[in-house]
Amino acid sequence: MPDIREKDWKIVRSMKDDAFDLACQRVMDKLPKIITAEEKSAHSRYLELWKTLKTEDENIALMFDNMKRSSALHQLARWRFNNLITDSDLESFSPGTLKVVNAFIEVWR
Repeated sequence: MPDIREKDWKIVRSMKDDAFDLACQRVMDKLPKIITAEEKSAHSRYLELWKTLKTEDENIALMFDNMKRSSALHQLARWRFNNLITDSDLESFSPGTLKVVNAFIEVWR
């Protein structure tokens, strides 16, 4: 896979913190429902909480860990696929970057 263009790489880096924070907030928003489900045992809630955090942590790792130019297009596509950025956020990217991002998204649908 080709590396991302320098201009696009700068945009991705500027978007990363906000996308990361939103991803983390979405995970945090899921947890109270699990924790307060009093119809379930404490152990059952604990296991569901652990499973949710493990799954979400793996997803966040795919989207944000070890970001470099060679993985930026894939990670950018994951951000869009997970609705961490909008179509309007993508408007400032080059046509080549948009083509790759959209191709990833089509495969994942």
